[in-house]
Amino acid sequence: MSSWKDKFPKEDRCFETDNGILYCADCLEILPLIPDKSIDLVITSPPYNIGVDYGIYKDNLEWNEYLNWNDQWINEIYKVLKNDGRFVLNVLVNINSQNIRQQPLIDFGNLIRKNKLKIHAITFWTDITRVKYTAWGSWKSASMPYIYNPFEAIIISYKNSWKKLKKGEDTISKEDFIKGVSGIYNFGIEKRKFNPAPFPYKLPALFVELLTFKNEIVLDPFLGSGTTTVACERLNRRWIGIEINPEYCEIAKRRILKEIRQLKFNFK
Repeated sequence: MSSWKDKFPKEDRCFETDNGILYCADCLEILPLIPDKSIDLVITSPPYNIGVDYGIYKDNLEWNEYLNWNDQWINEIYKVLKNDGRFVLNVLVNINSQNIRQQPLIDFGNLIRKNKLKIHAITFWTDITRVKYTAWGSWKSASMPYIYNPFEAIIISYKNSWKKLKKGEDTISKEDFIKGVSGIYNFGIEKRKFNPAPFPYKLPALFVELLTFKNEIVLDPFLGSGTTTVACERLNRRWIGIEINPEYCEIAKRRILKEIRQLKFNFK
């Protein structure tokens, strides 16, 4: 009996469920193997290039090298998205990378447009547990004030049609729909540090329900510890996760299996 998974590459699969496939590999190796126009939603947050220790990935590239690398995988995202596919990208607004002030929000917006994707909205989220910031730069002086931005940005783009081309089954609640379209979100950080920069669960969960129908296919090419796939299992979406670090792949597997066991227990 054929499965929806049959059209996706067999190489580097390290784990599967009825709803999903986990690849332990570089996304630039897997993305070109994924069929064109097969994905309904991509939601991800690539490395920030601020020197975070991800183990096997170098997170302190020269800025132009970093942007060129992102350009490559975003180009592949355009290919794999369906004509009404959406792309949700979480980035920082401002960062200091190698002692130079950079604006990832602007640069990623330019990369998205360069790769023929259309930006629908830019929204923002902040950690509700974050304490008041006190690094002011030059104190009470115009000499060199440090402008802090407490938000992370979410760029929401799409391929050709923002309106869904086929009908499907919605699962989002009234409260979450209102929250999702508000454009500003307050999330707590993920307290369980599965990796150095984990998604808060509510972030992918909100966009999975806001932007896809039940059983549609969600892709996260920088899966990390698997938060997007856990959300998809819980919310009845099919999923594809790609993660280069074998340690994080193992963490994602354990989290997904735990979620599946919990869901089965709840249905008893």
